[in-house]
Amino acid sequence: MQYHIQTDPIWEAFKSDCDCPLCAIYEKTESRLVEQYLNEAVMEPDYRVEVNKYGFCAKHLSKLFAGKNKLGLSLQLATRIATVRGNITPVKTHKQAVKQAEKLNKTMDTCVICRTADENMTRYAYTVAQMFACEPEFRQVFQKSNGFCMPHYTLLLAESNKAGKLTEIYLHELVYLQNKSLDRTVHDLDRFAQMFDYRNAGSAVRPDPDTIPDTIRKLKGRII
Repeated sequence: MQYHIQTDPIWEAFKSDCDCPLCAIYEKTESRLVEQYLNEAVMEPDYRVEVNKYGFCAKHLSKLFAGKNKLGLSLQLATRIATVRGNITPVKTHKQAVKQAEKLNKTMDTCVICRTADENMTRYAYTVAQMFACEPEFRQVFQKSNGFCMPHYTLLLAESNKAGKLTEIYLHELVYLQNKSLDRTVHDLDRFAQMFDYRNAGSAVRPDPDTIPDTIRKLKGRII
């Protein structure tokens, strides 16, 4: 079979016993892209065109600023600002002002790293379905995984037809894993809440501080 993206990261993530294998893949993809936009992409015309057009979101600007290449970042920001500046023209009426505000909001609510990472994650989700259909060994690893964050679960659902003739079986396993994962999350939350009950005041067991962050990541992905 032919894969549309490298499969090694998928094998590694699914074997890692993490809460969401696709989050693990995303983190590595994101780190690679941040490093790329601090190094080789700085002086490449094609990359600069993308940066000028889409810019960076606040999250990735923080990651870029935390890197070592401040000169490279400043060069990219300078041309991005020039692009933004070109969209600011004189307005005389409220209607024109609203139209310009809408246009600026659209151009400011973009990020070249987010865009590229999301494209890669779609291909990874595509490949997961293919691997489930074509590799019995991967199917076993998939069935032993711990489920997914909700954003990546929905992405896997959207690409489930790439499992071909095994789409129905793939979906059954995917839904089962996710429900099992969410049930476990609810159980952890219930247990966390019970630790605050006055009747458990003398218990040596303390609330797990990771319960709420883990739940947020389950709902929203790795935002914290």
